Amino acid sequence: MNVLRVEDLTMRFSGITAIENLSFEVAEGSITALIGPNGAGKTSVFNCLTGFYKATSGQIDYYDESLIGLKPHMITQKGIIRTFQNVRLFRNMTVLENVMSGAHRVSKQSVAGALLRHPAARREERTIRESAEYFLDYVGIPEKKHELAKNLSYGDQRRTEWARALTASPRILLLDEPAAGLNREEKDKLVELIRRFRSIFGITVFLIEHDMELVMKVSEKVIVVNFGSKIAEGPPSQIQSDPGVIEAYLGSEED
Repeated sequence: MNVLRVEDLTMRFSGITAIENLSFEVAEGSITALIGPNGAGKTSVFNCLTGFYKATSGQIDYYDESLIGLKPHMITQKGIIRTFQNVRLFRNMTVLENVMSGAHRVSKQSVAGALLRHPAARREERTIRESAEYFLDYVGIPEKKHELAKNLSYGDQRRTEWARALTASPRILLLDEPAAGLNREEKDKLVELIRRFRSIFGITVFLIEHDMELVMKVSEKVIVVNFGSKIAEGPPSQIQSDPGVIEAYLGSEED
């Protein structure tokens, strides 16, 4: 079964074509990567999938339900959760508070109930706090929970963002360059985390990434775009040897 099916997706900005007639599928329970040179349209694809951009034309289906025309918060409510290329944390909130904020998708209490501290609201807050602490431990920074986000290292800010995304109980997790700014040890840990996202929580993972070593280690299918169009698709071993990919993205031997 496919979580996502994208058909003939096109996105134009004032005459500039960011995505052109792009089609692909993301299978349920898979780890799929979207790669391509800078400016190839990768983040524009994520922005269309999550409602930040309104596609010029084409179709986006999530479990056979169209996402076209839905606002970002409506798409989030369906379990499509993303992280961003540039970390977006509440800098003056603690790490724990940032992670707890991710639970808004699964919260059942009204604003009034939370403000009035109804018993149900207090119980839910305890549950959310426990979940946030669990995921902070899961990503490896439980001791940072009371620190302000702005005081964290870049790698720990990334981990906080991953924990927040997991607290939202995603069905599919869209990771936009999760390895950016990480050192080799942190990247190795990220590979294991991504695998565990799927194996432990059953999350489908769809990632954009420039680090080809990480992509080839963790992905089962790789989609390659250039100038907004798909130029290759297949398992990592096939992509690594594809002449068009080598020329457009990985670099030819003459370079």
